[in-house]
Amino acid sequence: MQPTNSLVYLDLGGALAAFGLIFAVYQLRKPEWDLILRIRHRWQRNFFWILGSMGLLLTLVGVLISECSFNCFPFPLDNPLTYEISAYVFFIASPLSLLYFSTRPKGLFEEKTAENFYLVMVQEISKTTDASTNAALEVLLNNFDNICAAAQCGNNQPKTSQYAREILDVILSDKTVVKILTTKRLDALQFVLLSVEKHKINRHICSIGIPKIVQNLFYDKDSFLYNHLEQGGLALSYSIYDSIFDSPVILSNYDLFEYPTLDFKMRKTLDVSGIEVFIEALSRAIITYLKTGDVNPRYINNGLYYLSNIFGDLCHRIATEEKQGVNVQYSMKDEFWALHVIAHFLGHNYVFLAYREELNQLVVEKEKSTLKADFNSEITINAGVAAALYKAFEQLSYLEKSTDTYQYVLDLIHGMVHVYEYKVGYREPFEKRMWEQIATNVIKRHYPAALRTYLKFIGYHAACGEKPREGWLAGQVERMTRLLYVDLKPLLEKDAKMINKEKMEDALLPMFIKYQDGIYTYTFGFGEGEEREIPAPQEGSSSALEGINFDDLYLV
Repeated sequence: MQPTNSLVYLDLGGALAAFGLIFAVYQLRKPEWDLILRIRHRWQRNFFWILGSMGLLLTLVGVLISECSFNCFPFPLDNPLTYEISAYVFFIASPLSLLYFSTRPKGLFEEKTAENFYLVMVQEISKTTDASTNAALEVLLNNFDNICAAAQCGNNQPKTSQYAREILDVILSDKTVVKILTTKRLDALQFVLLSVEKHKINRHICSIGIPKIVQNLFYDKDSFLYNHLEQGGLALSYSIYDSIFDSPVILSNYDLFEYPTLDFKMRKTLDVSGIEVFIEALSRAIITYLKTGDVNPRYINNGLYYLSNIFGDLCHRIATEEKQGVNVQYSMKDEFWALHVIAHFLGHNYVFLAYREELNQLVVEKEKSTLKADFNSEITINAGVAAALYKAFEQLSYLEKSTDTYQYVLDLIHGMVHVYEYKVGYREPFEKRMWEQIATNVIKRHYPAALRTYLKFIGYHAACGEKPREGWLAGQVERMTRLLYVDLKPLLEKDAKMINKEKMEDALLPMFIKYQDGIYTYTFGFGEGEEREIPAPQEGSSSALEGINFDDLYLV
């Protein structure tokens, strides 16, 4: 070994400077780059350090060879220039490898990285900063299709599938992620829903994530459902209603009108715009069911039950204010308008849903055979509609002073009287349940006093003297006159009382129907107009409550 005086192109100082530049590039990395590197295999994560270290090592070897002659190395390994060129290559490759592995988010979720992917994503989102959340969301979206595919293949790759399902539940249910998806990233939300539909993800695979997203769409006034209904913002470019409620796959795999999507506590927070959003979603779901028959009717009925409870909450809220002497006509305008919106949907809009479109005839025939009003029916949605209509009459009975209830009754009864042929099957179970409750009011003297609400409409037609245009309405008027004169009259003559000691006349007759001297009269103009007699039925008429069996009574 002898010293040489070979020319050096890359000395140790230059190599250290190059290595320092690599470190500087690493320090300037984006949050998303850092996240991707942390998910990757260890060798990929540290590959740029390995390349930089190799460049530094080769520079050192080149310097030693340039200073001393090693006769044991063959050409070109005995030439310092070889090591210097190799070092240049490694120094250039090092930052390039960093860019390559840190800017390619696709394909990160696989069998070997599934656990690390889940842990890193949870750790990143837990920071709750916008930068970390956005970085995690970008990585999630780029791997979401693979995650959904893995979640579906539980038996073939149980461990990978387990982590995929954890990601769908834990990450998608995070409040920060949900907020971004439902109010800011329409493209991301659209992609998530399309992937869920494509891979047929259901509530057994992802029980929390998707319901939480839909929940925020319902309750957050900045969500795309509100924006689309208000015809403003990015939501106009693409309708999320189409992606969710026009999809038989999503509607059949998730009960979107039940917990955990809908929350009992949050029900009372819905204002008029929130109710309109909910009704639009429910209407879309009903149309999808009628067209395809692929949606469980119970899921639709759960939505009708939730809507019915909202209606009841509003009635109780108004009734409470009434009892305290508040002038509710002015102080609770929003509540009254919300009652109108719901009543109009149940009695009018429902009948016209898809009435001109081609429907699944098996569904149509099945709906015609509805036997009873029942929110829990898994056979027909007409059972839920009948239950909601009846329940609305029951709930309106709590409003004693408001004259607006007559308008709501008109809304509720509209479809059954005028356009029933568009949705045959819900009128008979409604009538059955209504008269069962009327019998409960009269015979058992129990509440709620649904008779009082029903009389507001039927009593009008009984007193006006005009022949009803609809055969069903004529039958209801005839039966009601028999109830008044055959069943109720003897009790009023005895000054009978309800179970709470309130007079039956006060409890069961609306304020513009009076009974005096054996005659019922109806005062038009909400008690301010002409007073007319309600004609008595023919002599010897039978009871209007014949055939009602309390043993078969099904409470809605």
